[in-house]
Amino acid sequence: MGDALPISIDNGGVDVLRKLLLRALNENQRLILESINGKHRSLNALLEELSRKKRKPLSTLKLNARILKELGLIEYGTKDDPKPVRLTEEGKLVLTILRGDGSE
Repeated sequence: MGDALPISIDNGGVDVLRKLLLRALNENQRLILESINGKHRSLNALLEELSRKKRKPLSTLKLNARILKELGLIEYGTKDDPKPVRLTEEGKLVLTILRGDGSE
């Protein structure tokens, strides 16, 4: 049971996955995923910019970023070891599905 089953997903399957992801991830989580572009030197820089531009509480964005990290969708450093925030391969896949890239 440890072996992954090979699957093939058609456009209808992608649409179902997209609907599931839209329900599973909240607006703030989707905003963070969509805003990661490699231009921010740290997670705080990204979240502070989003907080200012979108008028969202910084604490709320930090909580949602932590959830995305726990889900394995993003990676970032710590206060003691700052690193740029980036999407993981899984995060890239989720973002591709959310955007509908390649499914139309």
